[in-house]
Amino acid sequence: MSVVILLPIFFAFTGLRTQIGLLNEGHLWGVFAVIMLVAVAGKFAGSAFTARLMGQSWEQSLSIGALMNTRGLMELVVLNIGYDLGILTPQVFAMLVLMALATTFMTGPLLDYFGWYFHGRKARAMS
Repeated sequence: MSVVILLPIFFAFTGLRTQIGLLNEGHLWGVFAVIMLVAVAGKFAGSAFTARLMGQSWEQSLSIGALMNTRGLMELVVLNIGYDLGILTPQVFAMLVLMALATTFMTGPLLDYFGWYFHGRKARAMS
């Protein structure tokens, strides 16, 4: 029931509340770029370097970083609560929703790339 009915309604509700058109000035896209940089550096780089310090290989460390970087549903729940409480402005809400979507959608391609890169590197080293 929740996955089939409530989850799609929640995503549609969040999408309808997100007013990307409010990001109509260059400096707002600059703020979004900073948000993306800090978000990715904080979770992806932080997780990857910590995993590496704990003895994981670079492939495993970068994969852990990519998986930790995804935000998805939990981020959207928190953003909706903050927006409802008036903590987030509509512009900031839109930027953070875009950041949550971008970091979630980049997980699959990053994992594919790391697998391709490291497995190709191993194959080149063997030949």
